[in-house]
Amino acid sequence: MTKNEKERVYRRLESLQSVKNQMAMYYLQSKNPYLHDEGKKIAWVTSGGPVEPLIAMDIIPLYPEQYGAIAGAAKDSTRLCQEAEAHGYSADLCAYARTSLGSIFSPEPPTPMSEIDGKGGLAKPDMLICGNNICGTVLKWYEDVSRIFNIPMFLFDTPPLTGENPPNYYIDYVISQLEDLIDFLEKQMGKKMKEDTLLETMRNSMQAVDLWTQILELGKHKPSPLNCADRFLLMAPVVAQRGAFETITVYEEVLSEVQHRVDEGLGAITVPEKYRILFDNIPIWFNLYEFFNSLSSKGVVFPVDTYTQAWSQRAQITESGDLLRDASIMYSNIYLNKTLQHKIDLISRLSVDYECDGILYHSMRSCKRYSLGQPITRREVTEKAGKPGVIIEGDMCDSRNFSEEQAWTRLEAFLELIAESK
Repeated sequence: MTKNEKERVYRRLESLQSVKNQMAMYYLQSKNPYLHDEGKKIAWVTSGGPVEPLIAMDIIPLYPEQYGAIAGAAKDSTRLCQEAEAHGYSADLCAYARTSLGSIFSPEPPTPMSEIDGKGGLAKPDMLICGNNICGTVLKWYEDVSRIFNIPMFLFDTPPLTGENPPNYYIDYVISQLEDLIDFLEKQMGKKMKEDTLLETMRNSMQAVDLWTQILELGKHKPSPLNCADRFLLMAPVVAQRGAFETITVYEEVLSEVQHRVDEGLGAITVPEKYRILFDNIPIWFNLYEFFNSLSSKGVVFPVDTYTQAWSQRAQITESGDLLRDASIMYSNIYLNKTLQHKIDLISRLSVDYECDGILYHSMRSCKRYSLGQPITRREVTEKAGKPGVIIEGDMCDSRNFSEEQAWTRLEAFLELIAESK
């Protein structure tokens, strides 16, 4: 494999610009110096935390993890990680956490978003919403941010889910967490939650998730109309602005363009599709297009991945309008909040449904929760679904933990194995 091939083999997705425009306006709004005068506040939220109640209460949710991805893509994350380490944080901590903390301590403006206000970084939060349904690191991370900024933090606790469907006592507990969250938000904002506003926000959220799910499922077609890098960039609104009407509009545009590709038989890459691979884990943000473009030049396409699938889960709005019950089910069923067996079953199913030839497992030093058990998963998925797998080691943000040469060596051997089996 020649990793230095520069020719772009991606088909440019025109609607991606609409996504970028929406996210630019989203971050610009958070930097508004008159925000508080307009009765709005800012919350930093973990990616698994409930966003709909915040949007319904005029609170702008900002995601340090999403900022970490942006910093990684801007190749500024490693510097910020080193800044956090200089302040006593371990290099073994999550790179998203170190990037976030480093951006707070950095004497120089972080590159991402510095063009908005000259300061870079995320807008300073008024409160923190921490959901532990993705990992345990976020709790200590957010506790430190709470101490640094001297602001309140709410822990949205969702115990690990061992079965496919949460039992009633589990749902009741998470509902109580959501009720406590609403009480917390009402206290911070000095006003009551309007149920009709929350209902509208929830419906917007569900419609956005439905559109996102439809977009993802078009990857089942051959050739696949989307590749991994496309989905990783398109996912930003469904993470941060699920309850905003703008997300529905922009995803309708994306769905229309991707469906057009399917109708015209156009693939995500401009060369013939030879190998269909499932990607497991968070991407290498600092090497995103270079990594996937080099593979695409060999006819490798990634029609599905586990990361963006995490936001395709939804709960139906019930006839009784029991919003809190629906939300408790949705936020409990987060991919990382479930068992290793669930991961094995999901990867096996997706690899078959999307007719993949194999699985690429990205083992990350930063995210232990996501990477834990990958050798077992690879073995079990191969036995269950007949799909071979390869593990490469890296990181989503910290470039010090990624060796290109080692990755390409493993991937070359993996592609040769798949070619021999075809």
